[in-house]
Amino acid sequence: GPIEVLYSTIAIMIGLVGVARGYARELGNTLVIMAGIFLLTFQEALILGLFRQTGERVLNITGEQTDLLNFFLSTAFTLIFISIVFASYSGRVFAFASFGGRPAGPPHGLLLSLLVGLLNGYLIAGTLWYYQDKFGYPLQRFGLIKLPLTTTGQELVGLLPQKIFDSPVYWMVPVAVLLIFLVRG
Repeated sequence: GPIEVLYSTIAIMIGLVGVARGYARELGNTLVIMAGIFLLTFQEALILGLFRQTGERVLNITGEQTDLLNFFLSTAFTLIFISIVFASYSGRVFAFASFGGRPAGPPHGLLLSLLVGLLNGYLIAGTLWYYQDKFGYPLQRFGLIKLPLTTTGQELVGLLPQKIFDSPVYWMVPVAVLLIFLVRG
């Protein structure tokens, strides 16, 4: 089906995980996810060069095999990002508190948890989609993504996290704000 359905489903599922975990823990994941996006964006040229050389030398991918090289590069960035996300969800994270040091009760707490979960879903699904877009949708070779994009899909590409905030500096501002809230309590 359309790519936007796939990534919207991922975002909604992560949003529901956010509801189950609660916003206090989910904001800790937001901090790690944004820091991961910052690192990948800041070091993109270095990582790209390293994996491009690895693909060309170790896997013997030549210049004519751009589809295979793009698949390799997309997979490398995706696996690095998924590793960051997995580590943030499986390990200990910073727990944010509010309302006098206690998590907010229903309905405010539930709504905050849903909103933060959907934000994390947007960041995760949007970043995964970004790497598909950046490298020319290499998953279409395996039938996982159908091209051309729908009109809605083409419009949503411009709203991906790295398209909205294309400079690594932009990712440091929300990370810094979250760190201030964490320290302030």
